[in-house]
Amino acid sequence: MISLRDALPRRPRKGTALTTGTCQKTAVRRPRRYLSSVERKREILDAALIEFTNHGYAATTIERIAMRAGLSKAGIYAHYKSKEEIFEDLLAALVPPDDPGGMPPLEAGVPLVAVVDTYIDRLYARLENPVIVSTFQMLIAESRRSPELVRRWYDEVVESRVAKDQSLVNEYVRRGVMRGSALTDNFSLAASPLVHWMILRMVCQYDLPMSLEQAREAHRQLLLDALQPR
Repeated sequence: MISLRDALPRRPRKGTALTTGTCQKTAVRRPRRYLSSVERKREILDAALIEFTNHGYAATTIERIAMRAGLSKAGIYAHYKSKEEIFEDLLAALVPPDDPGGMPPLEAGVPLVAVVDTYIDRLYARLENPVIVSTFQMLIAESRRSPELVRRWYDEVVESRVAKDQSLVNEYVRRGVMRGSALTDNFSLAASPLVHWMILRMVCQYDLPMSLEQAREAHRQLLLDALQPR
């Protein structure tokens, strides 16, 4: 399994990119290879992620993405209509259509600890994918630089998932599995400890007050303490 140390970008050295891997900050055209449409789109997205992270959405051009991916501009347009569509495809990977969501479905007799463990497992499993980690970091940066794009992604993709989890939590409270509180009334806040840790990871690099494993266990215990019926 890829460790978070490998997944997240290190402090940039002179002339290197801010993201994972060994790509140079200056885009260098890669040799053209024959790939399937799915593989080619993945290469385009990988190249775009590096360019968006290094230069921001506004400053990144299709030409830069094409050079990074080893394609012509026409090669990019064969798969994507615009830079905006590439950006949206990157964000879509954070919450794919087949994503099971956070809260597990209601099952009679399932204890709170099992519900919380499933939620935590699903939440932290995302960190095993370095592309998702890097995309999340880009999302944080672009929420300030391109707020309208990020807001549209939230409205079209994330909001329905949040509403689904909230509906399940409301039912857990109604059945007495969870204790009603400000947290259960606004359950999207339940992911806050992980978001906080990832932001610290971006700011502090490797000088963190706790490891990911420690953060995960503290997060789990925090939810159990907050949701346990009295």
